[in-house]
Amino acid sequence: MAPTVEIEATSATTARAKLAGADVPPMELLATEDKALSAVVHEFVRTIAVEQQSAVEVVYRTGKDTRFLTVGTDGKLTESAPSVPIPVVAVEPQPAAAEPVSAPPAGPVTVAAEPITYAMPTAPATALAGDTEAPTRPTPTAAPARPADTATGPIRGPQSVLSAPGVNPAANRPARNGMRGRLNAMLGLTLAPKADSLEMRLRDAQATIACPLPDGAVITFVNLKGGVGKTPMSIALAETIAEHRGPATAACLDLGEIGGSFADRVAVPPAAGQDAAALLADLGQTPQQVRPSTLTRYLTRQPSGSYVVAGKADAATPLSFQDAATLGAILERHYDLLLADTGNASHSGSWQWAITAAHTVVVPVPLRRDAAVAAQRTLTAISAVRPDVLARTVVVVTDGPGDAPMVETEAVEAFTALGVSVCRMPFEPVFASGERIAYSQLRRETRDALTVLAATVTRIGSGAAG
Repeated sequence: MAPTVEIEATSATTARAKLAGADVPPMELLATEDKALSAVVHEFVRTIAVEQQSAVEVVYRTGKDTRFLTVGTDGKLTESAPSVPIPVVAVEPQPAAAEPVSAPPAGPVTVAAEPITYAMPTAPATALAGDTEAPTRPTPTAAPARPADTATGPIRGPQSVLSAPGVNPAANRPARNGMRGRLNAMLGLTLAPKADSLEMRLRDAQATIACPLPDGAVITFVNLKGGVGKTPMSIALAETIAEHRGPATAACLDLGEIGGSFADRVAVPPAAGQDAAALLADLGQTPQQVRPSTLTRYLTRQPSGSYVVAGKADAATPLSFQDAATLGAILERHYDLLLADTGNASHSGSWQWAITAAHTVVVPVPLRRDAAVAAQRTLTAISAVRPDVLARTVVVVTDGPGDAPMVETEAVEAFTALGVSVCRMPFEPVFASGERIAYSQLRRETRDALTVLAATVTRIGSGAAG
């Protein structure tokens, strides 16, 4: 028996669809700028017919009349009573399984809800005026490739042809968002997301976030100008990584000057004694012998599972290079990834360590000329410490009130000329208002952008990009 779909037009641009005889909630259909409501309805019904391999009976109600239609798998529409037919839109059948994603185009990375692309600059980092010779610390290397799983028993050599083919869980899970996700929920189908959909790109990004990392991996957030978003972005990115990589895999360290806002922006504020000063005083002499249960007394767990270490809020002097290095040595033994939120002084010891230890550098830049100029000075300061790290630097252009879009073109051209990646981040009210950063309270567009940014910096840090 052919399935029956009841569709009621609720306005000139919206309609409600329900599968007759099924105890499932109705689905809302919405016209778009380039597609009328009637075309959306026809495309929706035809998709059901193709997936069910059966013609679909449609009861289409409007404010004037009720029409009884039949839509076949080829999209052909017939009706039992004379009336003006629904415009037929030629729509190619969509495959149920996701297709392989093509190679990413060259150019800047775009971090936004739609579209999201992945790319790295192909040109090598350009030397900046005032470059000095890099320190002797070796450049971080990519994590060793994980050996392929072997069959149980003494058999060695190539994998047996009898072995089951590999499975990509991300590509085979049914869609949860968009038109296909709503069809799955409404009709109990298992349609996979389209290969180029936002949902599939986010799944790929989540898989990248979980990839192997080198020992002591560090992501450093820098900009010599204050108030550009280093602190909220570092906190939010740590929570994003914990959300997709797993709890207790990322730690965010406050390396800013005394009196910074780090402790005022985390969702769960640190208690007395949960800071870098107390940690160094009690554990700094024996970093190799610190147990996880002991370390967590000085750290504060955040809602998504990342941990934060507040700075020396009441100390007489800021963190030195050796202090930061000791903190890094302690934390890297217990966490996959360390995110370092720096201050505004490039001559400070903690800033110098954060650049020296960095596998990836993130430079937040609001669309303001003063922030863009400060970012250029920051890149010059980075090159003076480690010229090679420019190839692993990501400039994140952020939207916000009072921004000047005309600055963006000049800024992006200047940054890409230096061989750094350029990303974009949508406006986030929680970042701009100075509120505490809770991952679940961020806008969905922001969470999606953070997921792609986390995948980008993880890929760079693992040595798998470019």
